[in-house]
Amino acid sequence: GLFLFAACGGGSDDADPAAGGEASSTVTLRDSAFEPADPVITAGTVELVNEGESPHTFTIEGEDVDVEVEAGQTTTATVDLPAGTYTLFCSFHRGQGMEGTLTVDA
Repeated sequence: GLFLFAACGGGSDDADPAAGGEASSTVTLRDSAFEPADPVITAGTVELVNEGESPHTFTIEGEDVDVEVEAGQTTTATVDLPAGTYTLFCSFHRGQGMEGTLTVDA
């Protein structure tokens, strides 16, 4: 399948979200925005890269996922949710529009 092409690739290419390294998916946190704005991930480990100058959170509304990422840091979150759409936001910057729709792919 497609996931073989980037199996040993690096981080910042906008490849197929199922392209694998350690994490099944990567979401970048910038100042007041997620990238992609409406991420599509596979359930499991999600790499969170904070390229902003402030700490951000990867928070899924109504679910037990709330991970803080310090400025300039990379961490991972475990998203063990059924396929569907969820509201994703940063608890620090939601008022500035840091919110999107997270889709968990089966």
